[in-house]
Amino acid sequence: MKHQVDIATWSRRDNWRFMKEFANSWYSITSEVDCTEALEQSKREHTSFFIKYLYALLRAANEVREFGYRPDGEGVCWFDSIGATVPLAVEGGTFYTILVPYIEDYEAFYQKVKDLSEHIPEDGDPYGVNRELIESGETGVINISATPKLYFSSITYTFHKSGLGSDWPLMNVGKAIRREGRWVMPIGVYVDHCFVDGGNLAEFMEKVQKYLLIE
Repeated sequence: MKHQVDIATWSRRDNWRFMKEFANSWYSITSEVDCTEALEQSKREHTSFFIKYLYALLRAANEVREFGYRPDGEGVCWFDSIGATVPLAVEGGTFYTILVPYIEDYEAFYQKVKDLSEHIPEDGDPYGVNRELIESGETGVINISATPKLYFSSITYTFHKSGLGSDWPLMNVGKAIRREGRWVMPIGVYVDHCFVDGGNLAEFMEKVQKYLLIE
């Protein structure tokens, strides 16, 4: 649900008033998580490693309040539940974006993502979900993209005009690689400094690491 923020009593009002005047208040970081147990469990049980880390990212975003703030006209709103827009590869070398709701129960979440991924329209608009969210103002989502064949150690993001599709955090998950007997994978995160500080990102990454162990 979307809530209007009372700027006068908001703890981040000074941060927002300062940062919103920047030409670009967004910044990105790239970090790594140890995904050894999650990856090996998925291989052993023949389940989706992708859905497992999708759940970890989405649950972490829902538990760090700052990920729910969005610009809303001249003010700010806050979403108490955060979903995810997720581009999935389809035949022909393109993709289709699905809208994944947050479901705390992992088994229910797993089945929901499977159902969504198995019912992709053949001629669907790759950005249709994004357009609908922008038009409705329901921007309480994060975008999670995966490049399972590409490891990266840093990432930048396309610069956007306000209100044209990236008023929500963007995330990329890269290829898991073997290092010193463990599996690690990079996660790039792009957030608005009006709302999300380094401490919030640290808390987010700690929670992602924690929820990768959900069985």
